[in-house]
Amino acid sequence: MSADNDTERITAATATDATAAGLTRVTFNATARTTAALTTILAVTGDNKTDAINNSLRAIATLLALAHSDGSVHVIAPDGVTHVVHLP
Repeated sequence: MSADNDTERITAATATDATAAGLTRVTFNATARTTAALTTILAVTGDNKTDAINNSLRAIATLLALAHSDGSVHVIAPDGVTHVVHLP
């Protein structure tokens, strides 16, 4: 897999009841871009890796649910400019 490839590949997922919270351990291969994005999220939020990944997955799920049928999400910036983001 190329370091420039955006695709993360789930390599192993083991559902375990690690704690009473019902956590599921997931292992995945992060591309260079994914690692850079995670580093940025950690620096901005101060979250740990687990929280950052959990929040990111919930955020993309929400965006996908709100996306138009063509996969686009329209975001209105504070200055009123509309930006169109195309999701996979």
